[in-house]
Amino acid sequence: MTHLLFFTVGGLTCALPLAKTRQVVGMVELQPETGKHHGGVGTINLHDRVIPVYSLWELLGLSDRPPLPTDVLIIASTSKDCVAIWADGVRGVRESPVQLPPEPGTSCFSGVLRGGEEEITIIHDLDAFLAAEKTAQYPLPPGVPETDSDGEVPPNTIETAGEILAERARILAQPEETRDETSFQELLAFRLAGQEYAIKTQYIREVFIMHEITPVPGVPEFIAGICAIRGEIIAIVDLRAFLSIPKHGLTDLNRIIVLTDGTMTFGILADYVTDIYIRSTEQFTPVGPEATSIKQRYLLGVTGESVLVLDAAAILADPALVIDQTRK
Repeated sequence: MTHLLFFTVGGLTCALPLAKTRQVVGMVELQPETGKHHGGVGTINLHDRVIPVYSLWELLGLSDRPPLPTDVLIIASTSKDCVAIWADGVRGVRESPVQLPPEPGTSCFSGVLRGGEEEITIIHDLDAFLAAEKTAQYPLPPGVPETDSDGEVPPNTIETAGEILAERARILAQPEETRDETSFQELLAFRLAGQEYAIKTQYIREVFIMHEITPVPGVPEFIAGICAIRGEIIAIVDLRAFLSIPKHGLTDLNRIIVLTDGTMTFGILADYVTDIYIRSTEQFTPVGPEATSIKQRYLLGVTGESVLVLDAAAILADPALVIDQTRK
C-alpha cells in the first residue's frame, strides 16, 4: 500500500502520496506571481529558489481566505520541478485507504479520487490535478459548502499574521547552508513503547511497513537484525534496547524508519508514525533525568505536546552502532 501525507483544507480531509512530499513548512508571506495560472496565489523564496504556491481552496472550489500563521505549505514534487500546496494543517502519515490508480488519468477527475470512510480527497497525480483548467467539474463531498460564512478573518488578525508571515519568509529565503539553526524545524513523530518521539526529517530517508527481519547472531541486543530494502541490506536497531526504554504496555513494531546522515544508514523500529509538523527549536524544553531513562546526549528536548525529540545526529554518530565483525 502507498503511504499518504494527510492534511486538511476547509472542511475537506485531503492526502498526497508521501513519495511526492519533499517537506512541510509553516505558512510565510506570499509574493505576487507573474503570469497568473489556475489556482496560483503567489510564490515563495525557498532558500534562493522561487516556488509557485497553489491554493487548494480555489482548486477544489472552496471559499478562499487570507493566509494565517497556523497554515502550512506542503512542498511537493512534480514532473518538472516542485510546487507549494497551501493547506490548513498536516494530520499525519498513514497508508492509503484505497488502491491508487496505477496509471495517470484513470480517476473520475484529473489526478484526484475520493475513498475511505472519511471520504478522503486523494491527489494521486499532482501534475494532472494542477493542469486542470476548471474546478466546477469536481464534485464536493456531501456536507462541505462551497462558501463558508465563518471563513472571514478579522482585520486585526490579518495585520498581526502579516508580521509573522513576513519574518518567516525572511528566514525561509536564507541559503540553506547559512540559515538560522534556531528557526523552525520539520519533525516526524512516531510512537514507541507507549511514548511519542520525534526526529528531524532531514535525517529520515524513508518510512515503510516492516518486511521480514533476519536475525544476526553475535551482535548486540539492540540490533534486531537485517532487512533487504530494494536490494540494499541495512541493519535494524531497536531503540528500546539501545536507549534503555522500558518495554511496558502493548506494542506493535510494524514500521521501519530509515535514518541516514550520508555516512551511516540504518533503520529503527516504531509502532507507527503519528505526524509530521513544524516546531521551533526554541520551543524545546530540556528533559530532566527523572522524566526519561534516555541519556541526555541523545535528546534535543521535549515539545509542548510532551513529545521527546531525539538527536538523530548523535545517534547516527554513536560509535556503539559500528559493529566490529572481527570481535569474538
